[in-house]
Amino acid sequence: MGRLDFDGYSLNMRPQRRVVSFLPGFGAHRLTVHLECTATGTWPEDAAHSVTGALWATDLPGHSGWLGHLMLPGPLKAAEFAVTVGLEVTLTDAQLAALEQARSGADLRLRLDLVVTALAPTGKWPARSTQEQIDIPHTEWSKEITEIGHGAFVTVLVPITDNPDRATAARRLREAQTAIRSGDFEAAVAKARTALDGVRPPGHQAAYSQAVNKKAKERTQDERWTMLLQAAYDLFGGAHHDDPGTTEHFTWSRADAVTAIATTAGLLSRLDKHP
Repeated sequence: MGRLDFDGYSLNMRPQRRVVSFLPGFGAHRLTVHLECTATGTWPEDAAHSVTGALWATDLPGHSGWLGHLMLPGPLKAAEFAVTVGLEVTLTDAQLAALEQARSGADLRLRLDLVVTALAPTGKWPARSTQEQIDIPHTEWSKEITEIGHGAFVTVLVPITDNPDRATAARRLREAQTAIRSGDFEAAVAKARTALDGVRPPGHQAAYSQAVNKKAKERTQDERWTMLLQAAYDLFGGAHHDDPGTTEHFTWSRADAVTAIATTAGLLSRLDKHP
């Protein structure tokens, strides 16, 4: 919690439960960071303050983290009860796209560099500064992005059971996400391929051999799932093996890696209902 000590009193700021929200616009959007402020000590009657600052996204290797200038639309009143503080910053579509690419599905860590200035004369330097760090879980931030139409967010819960193959597959997917964040997209696809080992049921190869010999429109629903599973297995295997003349020349983008993880996670999650 940020604390700012003025002459005879202090202002204490902390994040609210829903710490950020968006107001959508045309190519640019207003992000509001929600804090609350309480005062302690003895402050002048009707003490008011301006709040300005800068917003940074931190812990994003290889990327500049500055996002924009923060501003409180009106003055902040000192009070012993919690006063809502809505700090606003404008983020463009280009900024959000770059931020999502840098974040790569990780939780978002924001830093607020704040300057609070007492508006009434005090006879002393009236400005105080503080830093506030805010951690926003991936799910919460993704939902905010989805609401402004900048993306689509789908949660895929991979159940962890006593089955060691499924537990290993879930761990491989976590490793794949880490590989994406470090920029190693080929390794991410390869991890997704190894995770599929926990998805392919006994008898899969025989079922695939039967399905592949049918015309596509004649395959049953189960056979079509079998075809999808085998297609993913074969495609992602291009990152797991270097076959001379073919897969050794494959290249993998971030979009490829994200698709590989999402596909594998969906197939693995489906096992919970269709073992």
